[in-house]
Amino acid sequence: MGNETKSEIIEAGRKAMIAKSYNGVGLNEILTDAGVPKGSFYHFFKSKEELGVAVIEASVNENTEKLRRALTDPKWSPLNRLEQYFIWARDDINSRELRQECLICKLALELSSLSEPLRDAVRQGWNQWRVIMTQCLREAQEASEIDSSHDPESLAEFIIYSFEGAMIRVQVDNNIRPVNQFLHFVFQVLLKQAV
Repeated sequence: MGNETKSEIIEAGRKAMIAKSYNGVGLNEILTDAGVPKGSFYHFFKSKEELGVAVIEASVNENTEKLRRALTDPKWSPLNRLEQYFIWARDDINSRELRQECLICKLALELSSLSEPLRDAVRQGWNQWRVIMTQCLREAQEASEIDSSHDPESLAEFIIYSFEGAMIRVQVDNNIRPVNQFLHFVFQVLLKQAV
């Protein structure tokens, strides 16, 4: 019983929360899926809430690494890196027949009923993404790809809010159109370089 068991519990929690929701899944269901007895659970976590924070942190770390790799890829210009990342995200959800696999986006729908530690874990994730995206946008300004009058930090926040909203709408409509609209308006209207 060690890190492998803890990882199995976190992964079972992630899958269950994506399939249902944080509030919609019980601890017993998660532990049954993980094949872990309840006593072992309490060796690693004090509560379902503490598990929820660990699940969010694991999801944030995974997504942060993908974002960091994409937005620092030297074979693309900064603005192209950003656009290619969101095109990849759109194509990824399309390949899964619009099923939501991003736990952070999924939990955003539940946030008003979640505890402060869970909300804080989601906020910290978005803050990490904002920092990475802000740097990419600064580089795009330095390369004269986007208007230098934009505040890159506010712009990064707006892009994250817009994408998360589009992803929620994809789930509601069962249609990829909101992400296509996001791509059009962000990259062809908002960030289009002035001629």
